[in-house]
Amino acid sequence: MSYQRIGTPKIYVDNLNWLFALGKIDDTDFSFSSSGSVDLSTNSDKMGMFDMKPSNLQQINCNTANDTLFITVDTHITTDSQVDNNFVAILGHNFLEAGAKFQIEQSDNNFSNTFDVGNQTAVVNSTVSSGFHVPANNGWSLVTFTDRTGDNDNRYWRVRIEPSSAVYSANLQIGAILMGETISLPHSPDLQINRQFIFDGLTKQTSVGGQTYANAQYLSGADWFLDPFNLSSTRTTPDALRKTGRQSWDMKFSYLADTDTFPETLYSADGIIQGNDFYTNLIAKTHGGMLPFLFQYDGTLTDGQDSFLWCRLNNEPQFQQVANRVWNTNINLIEEF
Repeated sequence: MSYQRIGTPKIYVDNLNWLFALGKIDDTDFSFSSSGSVDLSTNSDKMGMFDMKPSNLQQINCNTANDTLFITVDTHITTDSQVDNNFVAILGHNFLEAGAKFQIEQSDNNFSNTFDVGNQTAVVNSTVSSGFHVPANNGWSLVTFTDRTGDNDNRYWRVRIEPSSAVYSANLQIGAILMGETISLPHSPDLQINRQFIFDGLTKQTSVGGQTYANAQYLSGADWFLDPFNLSSTRTTPDALRKTGRQSWDMKFSYLADTDTFPETLYSADGIIQGNDFYTNLIAKTHGGMLPFLFQYDGTLTDGQDSFLWCRLNNEPQFQQVANRVWNTNINLIEEF
């Protein structure tokens, strides 16, 4: 158990929704296909797998089939130096129940030539076997990898899914697929951290007699197949005694080098901001709180149930220069239900 202790945080930001919000890609650039007749269920949609709503489970009717499934995205970006993805997260899934495994592939010619991503690391709920990720539990999974630098093969990305044995053992359900870049903050925040559990779904009213009546529209987030961030080999009834309240974190980061804080160039010739810095990844790519992201309390921990927060920026960070090329800033994070 991590006790949610803050170390040196790591942030996982989705590039696909960033590009989508900018109008660089649209729903025609996303596709679902299979090697046979397997398809999405009537009430499911390809875009539902990328809506950043892990509780909005999409179903693929693959039970007892052996089809290979492809979930593909065309980013329209053809230069390796731009938008190099290095992680994939699937928030909300039943891969174990469905007997499924997945692989991350990239290409620059719509998979006429296909390249597996390199140096794959199973961070949460995955074992790497012959290039495939095999989740040991239902719930969610997070994997990191290195882009094939120099191959110019990062325009097309896809998640390839196959049965882990002869056939799928149940219909596959997927909540939200994130694909993007990570940023490890250069050091931990200052010691004075403010943490709060907010019950914003609770309303109270006092009667004329002085009695208080309360009503709760919600107390916690919706399920991601299981409880959020839960991992289990079976689909258990969601725990009614789980955490309630929306988490809020307020943190200050002092003495950040300008190279860790801002991109070298704000206005690039190709019109795509680049950099592995605080502003680019945490502010620009989330559009200042428009898009949620994964926050890892301590980048060295891999407890999938207690080391992460699904959240968004809840402030517009200001930067104060406190020495030559040295900056302070603060961020407020609010948990996303």
